[in-house]
Amino acid sequence: MPGISDEQIQQARDVDLISYLRSYEPQSFRKCGADEYCMKEHDSLKISKNGKWNWFSRGFGGYGALDFLIKVRGYEFAEAVNRLTDGGKEQSPRNVHPPPKVVEATPWWR
Repeated sequence: MPGISDEQIQQARDVDLISYLRSYEPQSFRKCGADEYCMKEHDSLKISKNGKWNWFSRGFGGYGALDFLIKVRGYEFAEAVNRLTDGGKEQSPRNVHPPPKVVEATPWWR
């Protein structure tokens, strides 16, 4: 594909959807089960921890952030690859889940 290397395509395919959403759209999804997330704007779009997602009301799904950007957000393939790799203007999301924030509770007597 002109302007996009095979390496960029593979890099884009390796970005999982949860990492992408945490980096670029943290307000758009929420945890809705032990191993499942839901989109706030489309509650029938479910995302599993293994990277697969399914939009039940529309009858289709996919795997990873690249499929999501193309099928749900309407990006063209090259545009989605650029968004997920160094070809985009923003830094590409890392393909790891960050550790949860540890919040220490303040004792009730303080």
